[in-house]
Amino acid sequence: MRLFDIRYYKVNLIVWNKKIRDFLRSKRSKESLIFLFFLVVSYAFWTIISLNEVSEMSFKIPLRYSNIPDKAFITSELPRVADVRLRDRGTVLVNYALNRFPPIEINFETYANSKEQIFIPSEQMTAELKKKLVNTTTLVSFSPDTVAIYYSMAEGKKVPVKLISHFSSKPQCVISSKIQLSADSVMVYAPQNVLASINEIRTDSVYAQDLTDTLRTTVSLMPVEGSKAIPGEISVTVPVEEVILKTLEVPLTAISSPASLKLLTFPAKAKAECMVPMSRFSDLTSEQISLVVDYKKNQQNNARKNLPVEIVSYPDFVLNIQVKPDSVEYILEEI
Repeated sequence: MRLFDIRYYKVNLIVWNKKIRDFLRSKRSKESLIFLFFLVVSYAFWTIISLNEVSEMSFKIPLRYSNIPDKAFITSELPRVADVRLRDRGTVLVNYALNRFPPIEINFETYANSKEQIFIPSEQMTAELKKKLVNTTTLVSFSPDTVAIYYSMAEGKKVPVKLISHFSSKPQCVISSKIQLSADSVMVYAPQNVLASINEIRTDSVYAQDLTDTLRTTVSLMPVEGSKAIPGEISVTVPVEEVILKTLEVPLTAISSPASLKLLTFPAKAKAECMVPMSRFSDLTSEQISLVVDYKKNQQNNARKNLPVEIVSYPDFVLNIQVKPDSVEYILEEI
């Protein structure tokens, strides 16, 4: 730091010190300090009076689960806290807040049964809570009303995943192959009576439109209440790519012609124009497209000199296929 800068800051410090001393010695400063003193005293009196009045306060009390067997697979989400609202004098409520409540313990062995479903009403949990309250405290509310514990002591079963979705691409693109799932089935655990009714696990609904590139997303599964699916979510890949025009010359095949005659078409080939995904452009050959002319189409009108070209088959990745010309002339030749 330069010498000039040091001198500048020293001068400013001296000036501000003088201003502060002058303010503290002024009459306005004394009036402000007196006002602040009475404000603090008033707040202290208000706090004391408020603490002696009856009021309500909310608390979160932890729930602790004990003696769960190693073989028990818990298939439901267990609440970890109880929301409690108490009424008493402010001093008592503040004491609760400062000291905190010990957890309410739920002993698994006490409630276990052959149905593998436990329902603990709030009355049983509040009975334990009231032992920790002073006589003057009133329990206003307790949530949850019931703790439901679903569990399984047996092995789960493998269940297929059903994707609930709707995807679409922009006109110049296409969903080029089957939608891929990271897992087509998952393990499901549940009480036996619940597990027997589960034949599939559906995903959350997922939608996307006007796609121009491959979509990769994660979707959660929606297991039946009381069951648990592992994994709880899967990855979904929607392969999307651009399509381009491809033109092929395909030989025409004559069908339904008389046994003693050979049907010849002019021209002998037709152009098949179609849209294909870029990655499959080189895969498509003329042998994969079947075009025919049917002699029966002419039997009703002997004066007709041409036959329509019909598309019989083509690969499933081909889109918007058209044939040019759509009809051809023909002659019959003795064999």
